[in-house]
Amino acid sequence: MKKIMQLIAVVCMLVMSTQMAFAWENGSHKEDIYDGDALMRMTSFVIGNVYFSPQDGEPTVEELLDMLYAQGIKTNKKGEYTYTSYVDFCQDVNRKKHIDIYRLGRKKALEIFKEEVKDYADAYIVCTVSNDTRLNVFYDVVDSKTNDVVYSYRKLAPKNSIRNEALYREMTTDFYNGLQERVKALKKDKEEEEKAILKMGKEKYEEYKAKKQAEKKKQESYQSTFETFKENGPRLGQGHKTE
Repeated sequence: MKKIMQLIAVVCMLVMSTQMAFAWENGSHKEDIYDGDALMRMTSFVIGNVYFSPQDGEPTVEELLDMLYAQGIKTNKKGEYTYTSYVDFCQDVNRKKHIDIYRLGRKKALEIFKEEVKDYADAYIVCTVSNDTRLNVFYDVVDSKTNDVVYSYRKLAPKNSIRNEALYREMTTDFYNGLQERVKALKKDKEEEEKAILKMGKEKYEEYKAKKQAEKKKQESYQSTFETFKENGPRLGQGHKTE
């Protein structure tokens, strides 16, 4: 009986793995929130330099920087946020401090950027492009005061997609929409939490919250075990190899 239950569990994991792999193959995203309270307070952003080595047919570094700024402005339909482009930031620093960031090496330029950006915005946005067999783009929102990442968004392009300007624009738009939706959800959760505290009382709410967090931790532990199984188990569709 025990072996049967173990077999059923493995089959369920394989089915879930197949479904997740299928969704990821068709282009998907993953987001991580590291400091929700800080993220909710952020309303101004500077576009940071990108980490990107473009291939033929892809946007240039300058075009990607322009795109990050332009899509931020375009998706800001309610005017809740302000954005400063990387070019404008560098020009203003040069005008005020007589430091031309463009003439500095990447390491020194980043050092100066971190020193100055805290006077311009609540956070800065860094885009990193991993140009392997599949296009992965990472967008990080970084606290300008602490230089800690508060929100991260990863976008995996659909398989065999053409890596042109339209694709990068679509992925960047998805990032901004995802960021705004996440902030909206965090604020809603915060309002519901405040209402629950008024209704239940601080002590009872903390007990309720601790119970929910324990359940979430248990679920995350299961997911971690599942991910380990996927990494170490036999790969679907390739059979079992013996060395």
